[in-house]
Amino acid sequence: MLYSDSLKKYEGKFKPQVAKAIQEIETYFKKGSLNVFEWDKFNIVISAKYEVSLPSRGSVYNFILSEEPILIKISLAKYPDVAPRIMSDRKDFPKNKLPHLYFSPEDKPAILCLVRDNLNQWFATVTISDFLFIGSQWYYKAATGTLLKDNNEFDPIRLEKNYGGKHIYKYDSFHEVVINNQRFIPDTSMALFLSCLYKSEVSKKYTFKSITVIPYLALEKIKELVKGTMQKLFSLEGNSDVLPLYSILVWDSEMTIESNYTTNLPSNYFELKSYLSLKGIDINKIILGLESTNLDFGGIIPVIHAVKRPKKIIGYNGDFEFFTFVIIIPEKGIKNLNDDCEVYMTSHSEPFSSELASILSNEKREINTLYIGAGSLGSKMIMHDARIGKSSIGAVDNDNLEQHNLGRHNLFSNSIGKNKAEAIIDEIKSFYELDTTEKLIAYNNLISELNDVIINKYDLLVDTTASQLVLQNLIQKELKSNTLYAKCELVDNGQVGLLYIEGNERNPRMDDLVNYACYLATTNSELENWRRADALREPDTLNIGLGCNSITTVMPDDLISFHASTFSQILASNHREKFDENGLLYLSVSRKKNHLPKISNEYIEVNPFEIYECGNNSGWTVRMFSGLSNRLLNLCSQYGRKETGGVLVGVANYKTKVVHVFDIIEQPIDSNGSPVAFTRGIVGLPKQIDEIKLKTGEVIGYIGEWHTHPMNLETLSGTDLNTIELLKEINKKTPIPTCAIIITQTKILPFIYE
Repeated sequence: MLYSDSLKKYEGKFKPQVAKAIQEIETYFKKGSLNVFEWDKFNIVISAKYEVSLPSRGSVYNFILSEEPILIKISLAKYPDVAPRIMSDRKDFPKNKLPHLYFSPEDKPAILCLVRDNLNQWFATVTISDFLFIGSQWYYKAATGTLLKDNNEFDPIRLEKNYGGKHIYKYDSFHEVVINNQRFIPDTSMALFLSCLYKSEVSKKYTFKSITVIPYLALEKIKELVKGTMQKLFSLEGNSDVLPLYSILVWDSEMTIESNYTTNLPSNYFELKSYLSLKGIDINKIILGLESTNLDFGGIIPVIHAVKRPKKIIGYNGDFEFFTFVIIIPEKGIKNLNDDCEVYMTSHSEPFSSELASILSNEKREINTLYIGAGSLGSKMIMHDARIGKSSIGAVDNDNLEQHNLGRHNLFSNSIGKNKAEAIIDEIKSFYELDTTEKLIAYNNLISELNDVIINKYDLLVDTTASQLVLQNLIQKELKSNTLYAKCELVDNGQVGLLYIEGNERNPRMDDLVNYACYLATTNSELENWRRADALREPDTLNIGLGCNSITTVMPDDLISFHASTFSQILASNHREKFDENGLLYLSVSRKKNHLPKISNEYIEVNPFEIYECGNNSGWTVRMFSGLSNRLLNLCSQYGRKETGGVLVGVANYKTKVVHVFDIIEQPIDSNGSPVAFTRGIVGLPKQIDEIKLKTGEVIGYIGEWHTHPMNLETLSGTDLNTIELLKEINKKTPIPTCAIIITQTKILPFIYE
């Protein structure tokens, strides 16, 4: 039985991006038209089948079939900013037996977890074919029993960030209580924790934190403390963002090992009682017993269930996996708790505590600035501006402040659970209570969701996210004339900071600068160190769900502050006067030598790129580094009536349909040219290309061919077209588009084929 058997075919229209995605999916599976079904009012699903190469004796435990039906879920409105999802179409798919799946209820399809990092961010850099290939590899690894390669550890159930609220607790604290059997009362396998609830404007999206276990003998003292805190809060007319709370931790006294993944988690109190009863836990008796001690539970009770797994949990120090259920208490209290009361499940976040540095600035800054990203780097740069009195600041961020942000963010724990942009703007407004703050504005959005009219109110845009998704969006936006667009990122474990500023009229554009920084690794040792190290950090196997922890670059707060303060200083200056309308690439370097920081910096002026539209109407554009066209025209003139040629060095972007060319390699010594033909040789060429790829961390390399037509033929010859067809098949393996540039006596003529 398939889920798609009960789905209705989609009859509506698609926006162009969705229609193209469907076409690419059909091309990948080589099956002609595929069925497109309604999933809900926001999404469609395309049904397809993977052909899985099974081991000779069949898949491990016969979980995977040689043909696996799948559903590819696509958002009608938000694709491609929201990545597709691959789900099993089999109702009998053994999702309770396999790792690297997102949690889904028993009557819903299994959702494949394909990448360790944020799926939307990853998808911003790949094609549909890449995406589907990773899905096929997931099935192959499931069939061969190699999905897990995490030191023989247990992969926990994966709850998506937006599934329910967030419970903040220290795993080791819960693990210690359970493993040491630290019971609140001797006859019950349970512990009581003092917790706190962070207020949220989003209904049922609770964020709360368990602070410490409560011994029975300390209960009365804790109750008095909570009572005093509540009285203080009520005297403040409910203005506090944090409320005291009690959490209950329960576990199976027999310590039974559970290997299966739970797919039918409770959604009401009856189901929770039944679920825990199967584990030998009477949660109703526990709650009523605690209520008899006159504990004030308020409106919710978090119940944490400890499940013993056969191996150590990935990313943690123990073999217990914890599930948090939030019971919604009726208005009249626990005595009115009934089977229909709602139960929500929350995800887990580890607490993180450290002091944040505050760096003051003495400069006056007035340019109207929009910061895209209010995270660790962005929050510091925003605060540098705000602390010297800038009154016109916008901050864009759709993420909430979490515990781990405290180690490096400019906000503090009183902002936990708040939107980062809103919290930091509120913090800035609190600096200037007597001043006008109407131009201090927070946008709880993705940049792709922000209206262009709003964006064009600002004279300076500063992207601090280091996000490919943000970069792709901003380079394709129409910005008002004279808008400054800057981008900041920290690389090489924070040892190198990069600041890019677009040139006049957006030339060089931001993607020119970002890719040019990689190309400069061929001549700049600091950039080469970064690119080589970055390449070594790339996984040598497919990045399929290596763990459920969020990924963040490891670096100290003071190093981020160092780069942030430097970037902030440059953006505050009038760099246009010094660099004459050109773009700017700035390197800020801090490397330790003999345990002391060695600090250096470098300004690189970047001239406007030369832009060419393709002659074959492919929709692609060539953006060529300044001066390359003159070099090519001179070579055409130098070789007279004989054709000459070579290869192009650069990078291609399928999302923007741009080929960036940073250099050319002239004809190898074994090349042959005549007035009507050119045959490029290969002697020494592979070594040159490999050296470039090595130094640039596999980003920059061969990107196409160039040759001259000294007789001024302004199109591809028949021989050229035959060569193009051969190159197209070769380039599909990389994949890169097939780019050929013809140079006449006076013109540069690019042709690009996919």
